[in-house]
Amino acid sequence: MKVNVQFIPLSRKNIDTYITVGIQSYNAHYLHLWENNNTIPYISTSFTAEVVTSELANPNCDNYVIVVDHIPAGVLKITRHKACANFTGKEALYLHRLYLKKDFTGKGIGNEVLLFCTDHARKLQKKVIWLEAMKKGNALAFYQKNGFGIIGETKIALPGVKSDQKEMWVLAKSI
Repeated sequence: MKVNVQFIPLSRKNIDTYITVGIQSYNAHYLHLWENNNTIPYISTSFTAEVVTSELANPNCDNYVIVVDHIPAGVLKITRHKACANFTGKEALYLHRLYLKKDFTGKGIGNEVLLFCTDHARKLQKKVIWLEAMKKGNALAFYQKNGFGIIGETKIALPGVKSDQKEMWVLAKSI
């Protein structure tokens, strides 16, 4: 059964929804990464009114509230032009942020988001979509199932991340 997923572009009218849903969905999946379950170092770089307003004004950022059956279910941030490995910013689209609330995982919504991102990349004449995913957790298997391959490694640089949780894979998919 296909889910009805809508991608509502970020606007001044829905900034509060984007921030609230972003924090809820991030904390639902990634609280365990942080010392004392304190996600503020990440939230302060991603889900404050100042940060999100800046992203709204940035023509290189495309942010969306993911809506399923009229309910805000998650957030998506795409960086239109960002180099990766052997690909220039002109060739590469960065899937910067894809977070879904727990109640909306495992229902095919993530697949719809990736189809949306692929379509977006094709319209921008990109050769590759890339992202970063935790080495530990369910995201890696999801992305690999959807055609992404490991092309490198990185680490979370923010303070407060548990030392055994910092490692991430860099994944890419040709389109």
